[in-house]
This record gives sequence, C-alpha cells and structure tokens, in this order.
Amino acid sequence: MKRNPAHGIVRRALLAATLLVVALWTRTAEALPSFAQQTGEPCKSCHVGAYGPQLKAYGRDFKLFGYVSGDGGNHLPPITAIFTESSTHTHVDRTPIPGYGANDNIAYQGALIAYAGNVGWGVGAFAEATYDALRDKWSISRVDVRRAFTTTFGDRDLVLGVELNNRPGLGDLWNSTPVFEFSTFTSPFAPSPATAAAVDGRLAARAGGVGAYGLWNDTVYAEGALYTPLDRNLRNREGVSTPPTTDEPDGISPYWRIALQHDFGQHHYGEIGAYGLQTRRFPNDRVTAGHDTFTDWALDGTYQYDGGNHHYLTAHATWINEDIDLSASRRLQGTAASNRLNVFRADAIYSYDNTWTPGVEYFRTTGTSDPRFFRNPVGRPDTEGYVLELAYVPLGKPNSVVNWANARFNLRWVEYTRFNGNRAGASDSNTIYVGAAFALAPFGALVTR
Repeated sequence: MKRNPAHGIVRRALLAATLLVVALWTRTAEALPSFAQQTGEPCKSCHVGAYGPQLKAYGRDFKLFGYVSGDGGNHLPPITAIFTESSTHTHVDRTPIPGYGANDNIAYQGALIAYAGNVGWGVGAFAEATYDALRDKWSISRVDVRRAFTTTFGDRDLVLGVELNNRPGLGDLWNSTPVFEFSTFTSPFAPSPATAAAVDGRLAARAGGVGAYGLWNDTVYAEGALYTPLDRNLRNREGVSTPPTTDEPDGISPYWRIALQHDFGQHHYGEIGAYGLQTRRFPNDRVTAGHDTFTDWALDGTYQYDGGNHHYLTAHATWINEDIDLSASRRLQGTAASNRLNVFRADAIYSYDNTWTPGVEYFRTTGTSDPRFFRNPVGRPDTEGYVLELAYVPLGKPNSVVNWANARFNLRWVEYTRFNGNRAGASDSNTIYVGAAFALAPFGALVTR
C-alpha cells in the first residue's frame, strides 16, 4: 500500500509552515527577550511556586497573547540556560545507561536553552533546545510560534490567534493536558510505563502543525490544528532521530480543544474542558498493510486558589479515552482488530510563600488485553500509582537578591501499585529522585532603555 497522495498538497503546506517554525527559531534565538527581561516581572508572577511549569493567570495571558507582553526595559539578546543535576535510586537495580551504574546514579543530566518573547511584527515565540548529557546529544524539543489579534464580538472582547508548533497541545493555556502537567522533573534512570495515549506525546517533535485559537469574553476558548509528520532527515537535523523500524506517523493528524474558564470572586478560579486527537501510523514503518488509527478524546479540569503572597493552591485532572483501530498491526503482527486505552491523572500542588511547594499526583492507565500489541507477559497496559513531591525555590520573587537567576531543588517519590500490567513486582519500579535545576539569564542583569 502506498502513502495516500490525496494528502499531498496539505502535507506540503504544513511542512512548509513547520520549516518556517524551525527557521524562526534558528535565526532569532539570540534576539528574543525572555519573559523576565521582556516584562520586568519576577518568576512568581507567571508560575506557581516561582518556577514552572504550572501557570497563574498572568502566565496564561502571556501565552495567549503570543509571548509579546512588555515592556520590562531590557532589550538585550535573551539567553536563558537551565542546567540540571540529579540523584536517582530505584527499588531494584536496572540495566544501566552506558557509562553509569545499575543504581544510585548521580549525574549531570544536561542543559536547556530557552526563550519566550517577541520576534517582531506582533509575532512571538517559545522555543527550547535540549542537551542530553547522558547521551551527548542536542535536540530541538518544543517550538511554538504564534500571532495574536484583539477585537470584539457581540460587544465582548475576543482574542484570536494563529500558531505553528511541533506538538499537539503545546499551545494549551492550562496544565491539565499532557504537555505540561504536574512536574517536568523526572529521571532518565527511572523506569517508565510502556504505553501512553497518542495525545500524550506520540507526535512530540515528530510532526509540525498549523492552527488557530480564540478566547471570547475571557470565558470560552477554542483551538484547532492540523499536524503532518516531519521528514526523517529534518528530524535527524533537529536531533530527533528514530530507528528505521520505528512506527511512523501517516497523513494529517487533527487536534482540537475547547474550554470554559471563570473567576469565582477574588480568590477562586476554575476551568473545565475537552480535547482530542486523531492520528494514524504505519507499524514498524511498513506501509504494505495500511495504517492503524488512534482516536483520543479527553476531559479535563483546573482549580486554583490565590490566597495572596503566602498561599496558592492549584489542582488538575484529566481523563483520556483512546480507541485504537489496528487494521495494519492485525495483518502484520497478529494483534486484535482493535483495542482501547483509558488514562486518568489528577494532581494537587500547594505553594507557600512562593518558596516551598509540595505536590501529589495519582495516575492510572487501563486497557484491553492484547499480548501481541502491548508486548508484555500479561498483555495489558495497566499501570497505577502516585507521586509525592517537594520543591524549594529560593529565588524568583520581587525581593530576591538577583532577578536574572532562579533555582529549584526537588525531592520526588514515585510509587507503583501496578506496572505494565503486573501487580506483583510493581514496587520494583519505585523511584526516589533528587534534582537541582539552575536557570540563568545573564543579560537579565543589565537594563537598557
């Protein structure tokens, strides 16, 4: 079976848009102001606990309006570098990463170069390039370029925008969808579940998309985007290489998002919404048997309590249903004709004085039985457990000693009650992770007018 030529024109248009994203990132990374330089606001104004990824109202607006808010007075080239160190202990020894031990590894994980700011002509961008020190490898991880417009509809404010990015859901304003939820501080030495929904990163950095979004009356939000697979050679140049037998995306993947948000008085905020993705793949990049189709739809919610300078609480929940049509895998691998996956995650994060931030997350994945598809002895994807986390952030506040640096010290415990279909031995994957991230924006110490 040949790849469907009917999508040729649309795919070429989307690929051209994606190339524009990469071109913008490559040419302007040293000319864009970071959030702090651009707005003059400390990290705590945008993020819960004075450090990401959870966003407050100011952070959501900064993203909604296309990363172009200002003026903080600093117009020097922004370079934000984040360096991460970690120590990881797993309940049992694991097959080590080359050059490291089977357990109790202390490592410099790598670096991240990032910006979020104005490109010009009303266009803003958020982009990250990541250095994986364990594998000595650079890659472009997340890129989101957008242009927002303000108008009115029905005598109410309306914000409209267009976006180009390299992952479905990257432009989302809330942390209840899979891209930014809970905590990004994880260990490369820790085990992770073998199965995830398509919307939970399957196309990350492997596809490029163009979309549009809008927020009416600061209440009703809608977003839609179309994604097309990036050429393998382009992915290799971005540092996102995949083996030749990796499952490959096929054709156009539509993504959609709707949400309602509302402030309940001075201290309480809520959001409820839904989102979804449909994507196809060639299993093992073999096109002869056709493609499999993954259809995700999900519900989500966010609650935040703003108690002033000392107390802040944020909570999120999402439920994802995935229907899997395995027409190609059934012919090639003898899987079932179809499968289903259900994912539920909920978290709560409390921040005291924008300095101490404990958090907890519960996660659960279940699915149908299919040993040939899920490829484990039990033949099911079922994984369940929870995360306990405590973070300490000494900087990022108005009274901090410096405004061009930040740091986060993180203690994280991951407990599994079921792992890849097994209850017996699930605790073998339990992990204790201690991490330290240091963020530096050297030009942020200088002010220009």
